[in-house]
Amino acid sequence: MIRIVIWKDPKGDILGFSTEGHAGYEEEGKDIICASISTLFTTAVNALEEQLGWKDIYMITEDERNFCEVWTPEGITEKERATANVILKTIIRGILDVEESVKENYGSKYLQVTTKTK
Repeated sequence: MIRIVIWKDPKGDILGFSTEGHAGYEEEGKDIICASISTLFTTAVNALEEQLGWKDIYMITEDERNFCEVWTPEGITEKERATANVILKTIIRGILDVEESVKENYGSKYLQVTTKTK
C-alpha cells in the first residue's frame, strides 16, 4: 500500500507531503497506481523548482520503504507561499482524485491519503 501524508500548517497552508510504500497492484514497472503517484510527485517537484527556483526540496530513498517527501522551505515570502500553495493544492487534488478512482475501481488496499497539521 502507498501511504501519503499531506502536511498543513494551522492556517491550512500546505507545507509538503510524503509518500511511502508500493501499491502492490501489479509488478514493479507495470503498476498504474504507483506510476500515477510518481508522476504527481515528480510534477510537484518540477513545478516548485521551475516556478520558484527552489532546489533540494525533496528526498527519495531507494530502499524497501520507497519513501519520498517534498517540503516547502522555511522562511519563504508570502508571494512564494501563495505560488507554492497553488502548485501543491493542484497536485493534492490529483492525488485525491487518484485515491478516489483507485477505491472505486480496485478497492482500498492500494492507496491511503491522510492530512495532518504540523
